[in-house]
Amino acid sequence: MIIQRVRFTNYKTYLSLDLDLNVDGERPIILIGGSNGGGKTTLFEGICGALYGLKISTKDDFLELLNNGAPQSSDPEIILEVTFMGMVLSSPQKYVLRRTYKLNPAGKPIESVSLNMNGSHFVYGTATAPAQRAAAEQQVNKIIKANLPQELSKYFLFDAMQSSELLKKNVFAQIIRDNIENVMGFKKYVQLKRAAERLQQEWAQQRLDAQKEAEEYEELCKTKARKEQDLQNIEAEMDGLYKFLVNTQDEYEKAKAGADSAAGIQKRITDCTEKINAATKGAADFTDDLRAFVEDFEMDVILPRISQQLQGEIEQIFRLKEEIKKHSANSCSADTIRSITDKVLHYLRGLSLLNTQVDEENIVQHVLALQGSEHPKDKYHYLEEDELQALRTLLDNKRSNRFTLLERMRTELEAQIANIPRWQSERDTLQASLVGGNETLIANYEQAQRSLEKYKKDTAKLQAEIKSLENQIHRFDIQIQQEPDVKFDTLVKLRPFFEEVADALLKTKKAQIETEMQQQLNRLLVSYKGCIAKVELAESVEHFDIRLYHKAGNLISLNQLNAASKQIFIQVLLKVLRNLGDYNPPVMIDTVMGVLDEESRDALMEEYFPQLAEQTILLCTTSEIRKDTDYIKLEPFISKTYTLKRIVEEQRTTVEEGYFGKPLNA
Repeated sequence: MIIQRVRFTNYKTYLSLDLDLNVDGERPIILIGGSNGGGKTTLFEGICGALYGLKISTKDDFLELLNNGAPQSSDPEIILEVTFMGMVLSSPQKYVLRRTYKLNPAGKPIESVSLNMNGSHFVYGTATAPAQRAAAEQQVNKIIKANLPQELSKYFLFDAMQSSELLKKNVFAQIIRDNIENVMGFKKYVQLKRAAERLQQEWAQQRLDAQKEAEEYEELCKTKARKEQDLQNIEAEMDGLYKFLVNTQDEYEKAKAGADSAAGIQKRITDCTEKINAATKGAADFTDDLRAFVEDFEMDVILPRISQQLQGEIEQIFRLKEEIKKHSANSCSADTIRSITDKVLHYLRGLSLLNTQVDEENIVQHVLALQGSEHPKDKYHYLEEDELQALRTLLDNKRSNRFTLLERMRTELEAQIANIPRWQSERDTLQASLVGGNETLIANYEQAQRSLEKYKKDTAKLQAEIKSLENQIHRFDIQIQQEPDVKFDTLVKLRPFFEEVADALLKTKKAQIETEMQQQLNRLLVSYKGCIAKVELAESVEHFDIRLYHKAGNLISLNQLNAASKQIFIQVLLKVLRNLGDYNPPVMIDTVMGVLDEESRDALMEEYFPQLAEQTILLCTTSEIRKDTDYIKLEPFISKTYTLKRIVEEQRTTVEEGYFGKPLNA
């Protein structure tokens, strides 16, 4: 996947942006410089938004992302467009993906998406019919996922400063395991193994003849399932504790050192409160929307169907009424006819053309009778004006079914509501640190650590109990296998098969990962340069871990690495996974140098960035990549250079070629 061009309109600091990101084969780097606040992170976020969409659910969300200098119009819109080359069945394919956001007349954000795949168009939006939208959205998402799934994007489009946070205590093993499982595709085999195990147990229960044995087998399976659920619950609790410890670690360390920051804590409190309020308000709004949907069910669902069935007859009623109105407009009243008749007769008498006495009233009545005979008969004379208006409303009712939108809202809300207890706990702890002193923060943090250690012991105990239950269940399986059964035999074989496939797949790449990481770290990890004797990956997919060994034989603690070394380690790992994974995406790095020291910077310049990917987009300041030293080292590998210029008076960012006035030597 190569990003060729990005276009933004009215997005944050970009009033208008058109950026060419094509690279030459031997020059894979795009260097984009800018001052702090100049728009680098916004560019980074905009590209991600173009690929995966922006989270805009309210008018305030839209206005927050709308450029402040955008032309004042009644219908402003935000446009994000990305053109990229991807692979389809090993053949290159050009895609143009555009996302447009605006407000409808009611002030609600609406989205429209279009994808042009070499002339094939997929278009959908908020107002698109549910079935049509689902089909088009599925196609677009399938194309994006084939090139770079969103769940993997954070490993290739990332902030280097934040990458070192992955190595904080307690979360590293979990994050890396998930990363490898997703990038390498191992997870599906674990899921298949578990599915085969469940089917095997269900079939075994049916095969057992003795009632007592069947009951015992069933109870063993149920007990095992309960303990597996308990294990999942504990792991979820541990995950919450991990996040709490990571989120409050800095404040805890400051509190222990007596250097707590009230301003920082207050901001964290505000963030937590806003998240809680947003989730709570979202739940309330969803309830109101759901109630309105139920109340308007007749108008939204039933009436449109009735309208379709009666459309022909309703239209006939209005045609007849309109025809009657036209005839009425062309008809004259009795007084008008009487006046005209009198004038005509008077004129004829004046010319001596009328010799006999004529009855004017007879003429008037005759003309009125002729008018009435030409009028169409009103078969619907019994319909009052308000009833006619109701029919018109029924005919014009083209409401879309809101159920699909409500279902999507429900899914998003469930994820937010699930996080409320953690946000509340974090907020309460931080608030306590402001009003009750640092002691509360320290106590809660250390209690979380103790709880985590207890959960680890509980996890080990449950795993042992589950293993014991598996052995007991296995004895029944052996008994059952004594009688031939093709289906059962197949299920028995499938369970270890999927596990073996996953582990075999891991092992085939395990040596490559270990070797490549060792080579890369010996060159780039300055604090242990040339001293990494071995990189060791765990054998099991489900219990993944990674270890570094010094040539002296001791284990190198990843958590004890300094910030620069952590950043290098993570970036090396991501590079290796990228090279050995199933995807070939671009790499885009914000804050490229993070907290690196001089020696680490040189290593990245000379040996990392030039070989990182087929396309590497670096977003940096002159303090990160210096014009007189760093730039010279990178220049032979650079295809294009740009500088972002922030025009404060006009509230927008422009783009100039060159790196802070330094042109690129082709």
